[in-house]
Amino acid sequence: MNIGTILRCGQITEERVAFFRKVGLDCFQIAGVLEDWLAPTPAGRQASDALFELFRKYDMTVPTMFLSYAGQNWADPRNGIGVFPLPTRTERMLLSCRQMEWAARYGIKLIACHAGFVPEEKGEFYDRLIADMKQLLRFAASYGQEFLFETGTETPETLRQLLEDLGEPNAGVNFDPANLLIYNNGSPAELAEKLSSRIRVIHCKDANYPAGGEVRGHETPLGKGGTRFVELLGRLIEGGFRGPLIIERELRPGPEQEKDIAEAVQLLKSIVKGI
Repeated sequence: MNIGTILRCGQITEERVAFFRKVGLDCFQIAGVLEDWLAPTPAGRQASDALFELFRKYDMTVPTMFLSYAGQNWADPRNGIGVFPLPTRTERMLLSCRQMEWAARYGIKLIACHAGFVPEEKGEFYDRLIADMKQLLRFAASYGQEFLFETGTETPETLRQLLEDLGEPNAGVNFDPANLLIYNNGSPAELAEKLSSRIRVIHCKDANYPAGGEVRGHETPLGKGGTRFVELLGRLIEGGFRGPLIIERELRPGPEQEKDIAEAVQLLKSIVKGI
């Protein structure tokens, strides 16, 4: 079972890749693949090839990519993040296709994304959303890719219904248990129970629910929050999960993030070994 972390293109250095290899990682979920790498120019191709030459040097694989967009507004998740907010939907769908095509060039088969706001009630907006999502899923399928929805901005039941209504065989889940707590959208255990067969990648991240009138919960080091991560991951592995375990620690690159990632590697290895 691969253990990795999220690596954003603009933050990649040989020093960081070497550190991650040293502490026991063997893969990355790459993100931030924007114009410096996507541009159909010799410079864009050279920059992209150089990334993968660096990964090969340290025997690191890249099984999964997270779709990225400039200008996302994280203070307004309903209207500002993901692929499908109406004001930016066409632009971001086209950019998603370019990123998936780029990923296919380097053999990346698991494509993850924040969808954006998914309404619980059905209607014209929901039907249009489904139709547009189907187009991206089928584009991914043309490259043999699975298209994975990041968890957190909708409840487990809403996500389950969305996947059922899409009806596409390559639709799956990038399971981030911490996001469910951060956005106060339900129980990680409930989502794991409802959608275990759809989970292809796990974001190994922990958090606590909002407290004292706060709008959002707070991320914690892995194993120190309210997701009951050790029990949760153990149950998923026992149920057959064998996909990448991607450590996500949303801190600026530096000593604190490195310490938490190194400790998370050891925690994950102990869980896997115990099972």
